[in-house]
Amino acid sequence: MSVKTLRQWRYEKAIGLRELARLSGVSVATLTALEHGRSRGYPATWRKIANTLGVDPIRIAEYRATIGLASPDDAGATP
Repeated sequence: MSVKTLRQWRYEKAIGLRELARLSGVSVATLTALEHGRSRGYPATWRKIANTLGVDPIRIAEYRATIGLASPDDAGATP
C-alpha cells in the first residue's frame, strides 16, 4: 500500500483547498504549508483534516512520517 499525500487525499475526495479550509476550520495558509511540508502542524489540526476528508487519522500519520513531518515525540501517537 502506498502512502498518499494530503493533496492526493483532497483530489480523491474532490475537495478544493478553500473548501477543505472552510469545512475543517483550518486556514488555507496552514493547509498550504502542510501540503508543501513547510509546517509540521499540530495533532489536532491533522485530526480535523482527517475527519473532514473521511480518512483514518493513521493514514495522515503515515504521510507525515514519510515526508519527515513527524517529530520523535509523535512516535506511536495518533495525529
